[in-house]
Amino acid sequence: MFDHQQTIERRPTLKTTLQAMGSALIIVMGILEPSGVRYAQAEWYIAGFGGFSTGGDFSSVTMPVRGDQLARQQFPQVDDPSNAGGRGTIYQHFKTSDISLGSSALYGGKVGYFFNDMKLPWLGVEAEVFSTTPKIKSQTLETSHEITYQPNDPASATLCAGIVPPPNCPASVTNKSRLSLNESDLRVVTFALNLIARYPSSVVQPYVGLGVGAFYFISSGQIEGRQFVPGLNTQFGLKYLATEHWALYAEGKYNLAHVSTLDSTFGVTGLYTIFHFAAGVAYHF
Repeated sequence: MFDHQQTIERRPTLKTTLQAMGSALIIVMGILEPSGVRYAQAEWYIAGFGGFSTGGDFSSVTMPVRGDQLARQQFPQVDDPSNAGGRGTIYQHFKTSDISLGSSALYGGKVGYFFNDMKLPWLGVEAEVFSTTPKIKSQTLETSHEITYQPNDPASATLCAGIVPPPNCPASVTNKSRLSLNESDLRVVTFALNLIARYPSSVVQPYVGLGVGAFYFISSGQIEGRQFVPGLNTQFGLKYLATEHWALYAEGKYNLAHVSTLDSTFGVTGLYTIFHFAAGVAYHF
């Protein structure tokens, strides 16, 4: 136990340490300063939470599988074994507008530890797992497909300039179109390890967290596939200590991960970004 005088003496060192997290957070901490700080020599906690995902998206989307199929349809000579002079290489880039995801419920749990025994009650580590189901919405995407065909044995410039060029002429095209997507189910299970910084008051504790995550994507429907990818997990929140052991808290989470060739139909590749709101109950011991 520490009395109020001891808390005041620690304050300059605490503020100096927390300046790296931003002056705005320090101001909030000053406003919420308690009359005393209670913590034991060790502090573990477990927590459960529920909430909702606001609906994110896949941005910077490319579809290499779909693009390769369309490019080979446009330049079938690349795969023609009977015309060795016409065979060659295709370079293509099929990109689309963002793929929108729906809002959904969120639930999960976490376990954490603060380094009170090292005289760092403001610093902790936390492991958590949570699941959400942001469906891939039914939508129409704008697409742009850049294709370059380079034959192994190119024809002369004179022949390629003719009205009907031979199949072994180099070519570059850009095709723009639209692609309709049906709704597909999507579940994302996140496993994260976070570094937590808090203001260790005895009543209200603001906190922020930064961590690495492993994201497991499971999709079914028109877009069907499974994939584990690394990513970023961040959070900020406010915890209210109702008793010595029980606490209520609310927090926001932001996730970022890169999916590469998620499915075999389109090969959806892009940046997954989503924001979550959650509230829960924690037990400290």
